[in-house]
Amino acid sequence: MTFADADPSDVAGAILTPFDQAYRHAKDTAAWAMTHVQGRSLQPTISNRLAGAAYGLALEHQRSMTVLVEAKAYGSALTLLRPVVEGFALGYWLLYQASEAQIIAFAEGKSTLTLDVLLRRIADEHTAGPEKGQLQKLVKWLNSMTHGGVEHLVMRQSKSTVGPQYTIEDMASALSIGAWVAKMAALDIVGGVVGDVERATQMLSEVDGFRPVHAYLGLSPTA
Repeated sequence: MTFADADPSDVAGAILTPFDQAYRHAKDTAAWAMTHVQGRSLQPTISNRLAGAAYGLALEHQRSMTVLVEAKAYGSALTLLRPVVEGFALGYWLLYQASEAQIIAFAEGKSTLTLDVLLRRIADEHTAGPEKGQLQKLVKWLNSMTHGGVEHLVMRQSKSTVGPQYTIEDMASALSIGAWVAKMAALDIVGGVVGDVERATQMLSEVDGFRPVHAYLGLSPTA
């Protein structure tokens, strides 16, 4: 059975591949995030409302990735990875970094920030953050996944057959990055937007293998 024919939900009694593990973890993460954030009351500031909306969009896109993977629409799942990362980065900027004037300008549609700028601002807060070149490489790869650039087309091409040629490593990496971003978004919604620090601390203890933000910002999706 080829990877393109594999059913990620049909693994009972089988040895789980990295893809199977990443898929199950991504689904579990989406459910975990929904349990903690759905319907929570937020502190009614413009920053919180906008940040909550951005984080929430990131969570929805990450959950949608798992639905698309289950439907074997792997290319469509990959297109959502950039919006997942962007939703988190925008929420982070709105909640923690933007001034009141910047937030108002953003809310009025007079200001916007590109993904590379948003990630660079987050990385600048961490002494162990990635180099500018690493971020540019990551953003270029994410853009290609979403917009059908050459990096994405190369992952689909074959010398002899028609159809996608995604590898287990390709999809496992994308699902894992999406799940990690969803964890960050959920933690920020509960701890920052809602202001329930006690519950956010509890959530943090529930997250296996959690690493701080800078640990993934420079991750090469093809590593």
